[in-house]
Amino acid sequence: MRRAGVSAARRCVRQLTVGVVGTLAVLVAAPAPALAATWSPVQVVSEAGWSGQDQPFVAVDRQGDSLLAWAGCDNNASGCYDQVKAQTASVDGVLGPVQTLSPLGASASWPTVASDDDGDSAVVWTQDGLVAGRRVSATGELGPLRMITTWHGVSPAVAVDPSGLALVAWTEIRDGAYTTKARYFGADSSLGPELTLGVGADQPVVAVDRAGTALVAWTESYERVVARRVRPEGVSALRAIAGQGTDIRYASVSMAMDRDGDAVISYRWVKAGEPPRLRVRHYSHTDTLGSVINVSPAGHELSLFDELAGDLDGDAVLTWGRWTFDGTQVLARTISSTGALGTVTRLGAGDWPKVTLDDDGDGLVTWQAPSPDFSTSRVHARTIGSDGVFGAAEILAPDGRYAQPASSPTGRFSVIWQKGSYPSDIRARFGGQAY
Repeated sequence: MRRAGVSAARRCVRQLTVGVVGTLAVLVAAPAPALAATWSPVQVVSEAGWSGQDQPFVAVDRQGDSLLAWAGCDNNASGCYDQVKAQTASVDGVLGPVQTLSPLGASASWPTVASDDDGDSAVVWTQDGLVAGRRVSATGELGPLRMITTWHGVSPAVAVDPSGLALVAWTEIRDGAYTTKARYFGADSSLGPELTLGVGADQPVVAVDRAGTALVAWTESYERVVARRVRPEGVSALRAIAGQGTDIRYASVSMAMDRDGDAVISYRWVKAGEPPRLRVRHYSHTDTLGSVINVSPAGHELSLFDELAGDLDGDAVLTWGRWTFDGTQVLARTISSTGALGTVTRLGAGDWPKVTLDDDGDGLVTWQAPSPDFSTSRVHARTIGSDGVFGAAEILAPDGRYAQPASSPTGRFSVIWQKGSYPSDIRARFGGQAY
């Protein structure tokens, strides 16, 4: 693993029960990799008196600057109306002012963010049953509010190419039918036409290569995993990544893309009477499909959560949760660009794993686990070396959940999370090499 891209943003269900973990097993330490993160103090990024929703998000540009985004409400107001907020953070962890992106009175939820090379970003979220978005410049200047969908839309995902052109993908629900759609969202806040990509079901994911070609992948009625390449000049033919089979269903698509547009796509394969498996398949920019690779062992009873991240050479890390008699455990495995699998590594007790990699394949895995007295949850982390070796476990937050990490090209990490106990404010921490 030598280089990194941005892991495709992916939504999971909102609720995660951390109390299912029984006896907390001792975290298994591994030899420390070349990368060892040094962390800033924990910073509260949400405004005083505000509670944040779960699943805040962060994106990092190629200069190492971050844009943090979350939704929350004012506990002191007469009505708790969730609004989307955003805040810049410099490569040195210096925070800018909190910006309000959505109007008071609207129901706004779960923003996701993507940034271009220079830090100009697109933030999208669901608002009153539609997908809304705003562009945010590298200096924090806000573009106008745009309603990206014209009909009920859920599960938006966004990627931004190096020049700043964003592609938003979502699932439209109309008259009981699910359709995967996409739309370009320009740096000047202009909107392209709605693109109908195909029959939908599960939440789509989107990634973009260094030349600006995007790839959108999703499940088609849970019966196939499919993908289309999207460019400003047009959309490719539908490509089946995983085909239909008797009593087989698919879910939980995740994706990473290298510099040339070669992608690795992970998905959950579910067959009646058998434990679910996590599988991956490489899909080249020349439209060539690799072999199906089983990543999770057959005996693993998977939890609800998994995530994939890749680097610019096409190497990747897949992390997932596993139910055991001792509670939920977090595991991870490296996948080379040629399809070679690394050792399954147990990272620790807990669930909700997230992963990010830098350009050279150094990275970070975060997850959450109950505190020793089960009064709250804690955010744990382990670094990943470019050789695929996982570092020792550490606690990033003694009171936190739903952490989301992101990395600069050189391994400067930004992590945002929701405080586990009341009041559930939003917090962040920054770290990396020689922080």
